[in-house]
Amino acid sequence: MNRLFGTSKQEPPKQQQPQPQNPQQPKVIDLSEQQKRSEAKVKELTEQIQELDKQICEQYQKAKTSKGVQQTTAKSRAVMLLKRKKMLEQQLGQMLNNQMTLDQVAFTKENIQNTIEMAQAMQQVVAVQKEAFKEIDMDKLDDLMDDMEDMKFETDYMNEMMNRNYSCDIDESELDREMAEIENDMNLNSFQPQQQQQQGSYQSQTGQKQVYNTLTN
Repeated sequence: MNRLFGTSKQEPPKQQQPQPQNPQQPKVIDLSEQQKRSEAKVKELTEQIQELDKQICEQYQKAKTSKGVQQTTAKSRAVMLLKRKKMLEQQLGQMLNNQMTLDQVAFTKENIQNTIEMAQAMQQVVAVQKEAFKEIDMDKLDDLMDDMEDMKFETDYMNEMMNRNYSCDIDESELDREMAEIENDMNLNSFQPQQQQQQGSYQSQTGQKQVYNTLTN
């Protein structure tokens, strides 16, 4: 039967394409941890250099006080220790430079983080202010400001009325003349009682003389 009618060709099975693998993300380096390691390494190298200084000093003293083979051995050890010290000092210098670079990177990272946080805070503040402005009726605020200006004008006018000066303008020359007349009147009044007193004393003396003349006659 298959030979008479034939059979449909079977398609070869599709090969599944391999799924692309996710590229490995770079590992995030902890700067603070790296700084701690760098500081620990600097401390270790510093201690090793100090220890080498002690050993070099000891070998130098032995070379000065000894002779022959012992002196040669002490000099050789001192030279080897000095070479090792220079190597460690070079490594220490590199570590100090690396530490300074890490400090600069950490400082830059901190500044960037502070800027991001400040920008986020400003966005939140602006959003809150926008919501607050939506609740403000600008027309009512304009009317309120007009009312306040009117009240200020009325208050100033009232204070001006209360402090208004009602004194009349006086001519200085006229005032001087009036003062002179008052002074003359005061002098005249003070002079008249003295004159009256003198007249009275004169009349009394005259009367006494008339009485005396009458009695003597």
